[in-house]
Amino acid sequence: MVTLSEKMLVMILCGGRGERLYPLTKDRAKPSVPFLGSYRIIDFSLSNSLNSGLRKIALLTQYKSLSLERHILYGWNIFHAESGGYIFSLPAQGRVSEHWYEGTADAVFQNIYTIQQEKPEVILVLSGDHVYCADYREIIKFYLEKKADAVIMAKIVPRAEANRFGVVAVDKGQRIVEFLEKPAQPPPLPWDKKSALISMGVYVFRTPILIKALIQDAKDRASSHDFGRDIIPRLIHKARVFGYLFEGYWEDIGTIDAYWKANMAFLSVSPPFFLDDSSWPIRTYKPQHGPTLVQRGDIRKSIIGSGCRFDGGTIGNSIISQGVSVASGARVQDSILFEGVQVGKGAWLRRVIVDKFSRIPDRFVIGRDIKEDRKNFMVSEEGIRVVPKNWRLE
Repeated sequence: MVTLSEKMLVMILCGGRGERLYPLTKDRAKPSVPFLGSYRIIDFSLSNSLNSGLRKIALLTQYKSLSLERHILYGWNIFHAESGGYIFSLPAQGRVSEHWYEGTADAVFQNIYTIQQEKPEVILVLSGDHVYCADYREIIKFYLEKKADAVIMAKIVPRAEANRFGVVAVDKGQRIVEFLEKPAQPPPLPWDKKSALISMGVYVFRTPILIKALIQDAKDRASSHDFGRDIIPRLIHKARVFGYLFEGYWEDIGTIDAYWKANMAFLSVSPPFFLDDSSWPIRTYKPQHGPTLVQRGDIRKSIIGSGCRFDGGTIGNSIISQGVSVASGARVQDSILFEGVQVGKGAWLRRVIVDKFSRIPDRFVIGRDIKEDRKNFMVSEEGIRVVPKNWRLE
């Protein structure tokens, strides 16, 4: 018997420029930014899909996608051709129009040919730059129970914080009656006036409903061709659209500060979720590094990747990716070091993100004098310094 999961197509949006994550997105797409030393951000949406029993996955790629394409090839090329499953990329191909993807909805619309070829009954649209664990089978169950045309996965947050997101207004039956993009005055929940419901960028659509909405939107020259700004606000007046309440951890990695906080959250005594949960593995590609060698040093409350070498120094509350070396007398505190970073003798790093293969010279200090740091590096609103990829002291 064919299950609904076999009749579903997952489309993951991976085409955003990620300008607010610069310089981490200088040479890579936002979903391929490293996370927690071992993963890429895209791994969470892909693992959620795989763990939910979904096997037909298309990534809608665009800007600076080489790093992402390589990661998918090395780490996610897991389906045999005859298995019926696949994970592949769909860049803008010019089938429908000659321009690049101009919005989240346009990205799906430009691949309407693929949808017609696959003939899915249901389409699950995801964002490739969110960190969370979710069983999509639960939202599909809700979709079937409500006999919905579309469902948006949404999260309850304090009303005072909701104006940074797309806000969903629902009735007591959880049917969506209004969708507002970053409203100054977010509508409260019917059962809790101090809370509001925000969209998580996870959408379930009955295929004919979505195709019709996309075609109509494509004809509208005034449209921004975005799900949150255009498709959903129009659809709620024409179709049965519901909000599914998600209760777990979810983070939109939109800025350097959000990225740093999301990484640091996993170092707490009570992390958002446990990465060693064998019932819900987060899959990724891991380069072939040897074991980490610690000659000397003090390492506390940190995540350490494989193939690292510590010849002394102090590591505290930090995330160290694979292949990192830290020399004697160095101090790394509240920082994130990407693959292959080298930290020299007596160097001092605090609240710093160091991109791949950069070399921090002996006794070099980052994180003490913000005015001095701004001469060499980008500094976020909350004081996180970012050392770009392959940085060397000139």
